[in-house]
This record gives sequence, structure tokens and C-alpha cells, in this order.
Amino acid sequence: MKFGGPREDSFFDDFQKQAQFAKEAGDMLVNLLNDFDNIEVHLRSLKEKERQGDKLVHEIAKKIAKSFVTPIDREDIHAITANFDDILDLIESSSVNLYIYNVNKPTEAAMQLAKIIQKMTALLVDAIACLSELQDIGSLREEIKMMEREADKLFRDEVSKLFRSETDPIELIKWKEIYRSLETVTDRCKGVMNILEGVIIKYA
Repeated sequence: MKFGGPREDSFFDDFQKQAQFAKEAGDMLVNLLNDFDNIEVHLRSLKEKERQGDKLVHEIAKKIAKSFVTPIDREDIHAITANFDDILDLIESSSVNLYIYNVNKPTEAAMQLAKIIQKMTALLVDAIACLSELQDIGSLREEIKMMEREADKLFRDEVSKLFRSETDPIELIKWKEIYRSLETVTDRCKGVMNILEGVIIKYA
């Protein structure tokens, strides 16, 4: 079974664009940390990607308002769209925090979290590709869950380490905030996957 028709396909095309934006932002985040001396250049690229994402969200909202019938429940469309929007916003804001907090260089933990985000956003592209065909994404969801748990443990371990060994309270506060923001991206990735699986189960 699959969804069909140009009206329906247009929503799935939009989801695919959102997923691709998220993946590109994940790649940009890793590139920023690898090329930290040129952070301002990478921030401009991320800001443009976030702007494109916002524009698409507005287009989807207008499309929902004009559609008498939608291929899936409007609440599901809003949930998928909002979570993807959060992913872009959080990646961009996490990157901006590295700049405004005057970070000298990224930590290994920040890079590890960024690479987890990069992998998770790539999996979301694969999951969205399965949606219109109502293909099972259970294995993708398990991968996402495993990565989210890895990110959660990394966040807890690093914050615990900060409180045990960091003597500068400013450094402690800013890195705790950066780690929390990055870990929240992984929560949103898992949230998208859970919604997608629920939609597939509902309509299969």
C-alpha cells in the first residue's frame, strides 16, 4: 500500500526537503567544528539553511490551510514539520552559542555529539523516503534510539565531569548549555522517527 496523487505527493516532497535540510545542517555542524577557525563562514551557511527551513515551514502551513483533504492527519503533518524545524533551529543555535560564548576550540565531546547528529539526520532522510510507500522503518528507528541513548549518556558523563573538575563557573555554565542544546537535537531526531513510525502503522 502507498499514498498516491499529486496533492498527497506534494506533502511528502516537502517532508523530503525538510529531511534534506536537516541532513545538510548536520553536515555543516561537523564541518564547523572541524574548521573552527572559520566559524563565522560556517555560521552564515547555517543561518541561510535555517532561513530556508523556516520558509518551507510557512509554505507547508499554508498548504495545510488550503487543503480540504490531507494524506495523513493534519496533527501528524504539523508534528513532523515542527520537529524538523526544531532540529534546524537547535543545530543553528548550538553553533551560534559556540561563537557568542567565545569558545576557543571545540571539545571532543562536542564533536562526538555532532557526529551522532550527522548520522541521525542522515537516517531521517532514509525514513522519509519510506513514508510515502508505507515501508517498515523499525530497523531505522532502532538505530535512532541507540544513537539517542548514546548522546544522552555522553551528555550526562560530560556534565558530571564538568561539575567534578571545572573550576571556572563560566566555563561550566557555557559548556553545559552547549552540550544540552546538542543533546536536544538528538531527542528531536528520535521524535521525528517515532512520529513517522506511528503514521506508517496507522495507514499501512
